[in-house]
Amino acid sequence: MLWTGYRFALGAAGAAWPRVMFPLKGREWRVGEQEARLAFVAALLADAEAGSWAFAAEAPTRLSYRSAQRGSGAKAQRALTDLALYRQARDGPALAVQFKSGGRSGKAEIDESVREAVAAILAEQPDALWFHVVRSANGATLQGLLRTLDAAISRLSNPFKLRDYLAPGKTVEPRAKTIAFHVCILNPDVTASIHRVLEYVPGKPERDFFALATTATRTSLEIADGQGWSVHRRD
Repeated sequence: MLWTGYRFALGAAGAAWPRVMFPLKGREWRVGEQEARLAFVAALLADAEAGSWAFAAEAPTRLSYRSAQRGSGAKAQRALTDLALYRQARDGPALAVQFKSGGRSGKAEIDESVREAVAAILAEQPDALWFHVVRSANGATLQGLLRTLDAAISRLSNPFKLRDYLAPGKTVEPRAKTIAFHVCILNPDVTASIHRVLEYVPGKPERDFFALATTATRTSLEIADGQGWSVHRRD
């Protein structure tokens, strides 16, 4: 759905009418978390085998969080899960889905919005899916994004680092869980997505989990199979 919507936005020849529209923002098409979430929900509703799942947008977390950059005086409040999926129990989600957008490189690799989202994933109870959409990725921005995620998880696996994002005086041990990572790339010359599942155990990092070799030129980005990541390509 995201690939079809982006082809339509670019005016590609023969592009089908999309289910998810990328709106024009200034001179560029907006590609963000909103579009990724809409596509995810649309796909979930269209899947006959997903009928046992219920979902809620922006569901409040159990714990309260604050901005680590503002120090201990920052007000803590419940965070909002982008999309919470429930299965047979209504008191808490079975899966928390976090949507993000854009590549990372250089100074952008130190991203507090990513750290804040990772903090909630590690401290809360449910398993998680990190769904990231990138409008135009090259080798540097894709590798930078993976390094950003790696650094955030490595740092916040330490409960004393994680504490900086919780309400003052609150310390929580990161929880063992399954975390899936999905990166959807919209480049017209790439149209690929990568997917990998981490069986996260605090204090036992899986080395090189985010490692991914790519071959990039000015006009293309090649991602080889067989690196632990599932690579999905547009037919």
